[in-house]
Amino acid sequence: MRTWKYLTSLLTVSAVLTAACRPALAGPLDLDDDEDTKKQAPADNSATDDGGLGSYKVPLATIKPRSYTLEECLALTDRNHPNLWAARARLASTHAQLDEVKWLPFWQFSAGSNLGVLPPITGTIGYTSAPVGALNPSFGPGVQPVVTLDIGGVIPIYTFGKIEAGRRAGEAQVRLYEWDLEKIRNQTRADVRRAFFGLQFARDVKYVVDDALARLTKAIDGIAKKLDKGEGGMDEIDKIRLLVYRDEVNARAGDATRAETFALAALRFFTGVQTAFDIPDEPLKRPDVVVAPVIRYLSAARVFRPEVAQARAGIAARQAQVDLQRARFFPDFGIGMSGSYAAAPSVTTQNTALSPNPFNHFYGAAGIGLRWNLDLLPNAARVARTESDLEEARALLRLALGGTAVEVENAHAVVLEAKNREESWGRAEHRAKQWISTVQDAIDLGTKNENSLNEPLRAYINARVNHMYALMDFNVGLSELARTSGWDSAAPTGT
Repeated sequence: MRTWKYLTSLLTVSAVLTAACRPALAGPLDLDDDEDTKKQAPADNSATDDGGLGSYKVPLATIKPRSYTLEECLALTDRNHPNLWAARARLASTHAQLDEVKWLPFWQFSAGSNLGVLPPITGTIGYTSAPVGALNPSFGPGVQPVVTLDIGGVIPIYTFGKIEAGRRAGEAQVRLYEWDLEKIRNQTRADVRRAFFGLQFARDVKYVVDDALARLTKAIDGIAKKLDKGEGGMDEIDKIRLLVYRDEVNARAGDATRAETFALAALRFFTGVQTAFDIPDEPLKRPDVVVAPVIRYLSAARVFRPEVAQARAGIAARQAQVDLQRARFFPDFGIGMSGSYAAAPSVTTQNTALSPNPFNHFYGAAGIGLRWNLDLLPNAARVARTESDLEEARALLRLALGGTAVEVENAHAVVLEAKNREESWGRAEHRAKQWISTVQDAIDLGTKNENSLNEPLRAYINARVNHMYALMDFNVGLSELARTSGWDSAAPTGT
């Protein structure tokens, strides 16, 4: 019973990965048997053995599922997973913000234009024949259009580092979201591997169950025949004992089917392949990568782990923000430029430079000046706030380095334990097979009865299931070690 408790809990490992994914499960469709099917089926593709309920159509398989390797599943996940699409969109947004930061200081220009009408306004600066009421025109005789256009702005010359600090903050934000994308990719690849190995585990369990049921059925049939012939050495209790054990094995067979469905649905969701999807029908294997010393994974984590790189990018961004706030204590020097044009044909042009003429003019101006925001005390508070944010980012880096080290050491210990367990249960499985073969030979020779198969068969199923359990833990553990260290090459390839 303990073995089956382990089996029941482990068969649902891949269920965590489904996350509300329940697309239709593609069934096994074998196109190679179409010719045999056509030979056996009636010409009209209908079956008649229906108990008098009428004929029904037998659908023919037209699509054969494609088997995707683990490498192909990972590639499809990188292309289609929604979380990765969202992360790429966030990264594109930060690139656009960086472009804005680079160009914004040099585009502090604005323009405006007006279009209206004016009646005739005549005279000079010293004498005018038009009353003040002419400035409030009404549509009447002599009204003509008037147009104005104004443009102005500043080109910065020296800002005490404000432009450079803003650019550095934008670049650090881009790096942060690049590593955010890598962090999500790192997690999704681990999820795909967990689902892939979980699916292989579930199918291996199904094969073990089928093999056990076949052996038990053969043993039960042998006991039944001997009981019918009245041979001694066994009784009805021996037969019932094997029948109960077969019922127990058969009852647990549904757990493997359920786990297979969950894992397959998760893989279809991750890869984006919703129809005709399958993986190669291969058993779980011992990982094809060498378990390195823990120091190698710790060193890799300091370089490749996305969370650590994110923390470093956060420090760079916070430092740039501190520099930006400190630079705001100082003024900005720049070149100011402006221009204005106005034309009103109905207004008499004034020919003196000392007379302001808002109706007919064209002039431009340029000069060097400064702009200084004298909110010194509020800015001092902003500097203190950004310095606190910088200290928080430094603490988060220490947390990322320390937490990553703990995760790596724990994952490495899990891998070593699973490796030792896999080797031990592998030897136990091999010996249990030898035990079954020896007992079966003795049964065939008549020196033992079928009841002797009960104990070695239980030992074999227990060893086989625990061996598969250890194999899955070994593969999943290495996948988790690759995730925690950021060293993707440390994960098994599944081949």
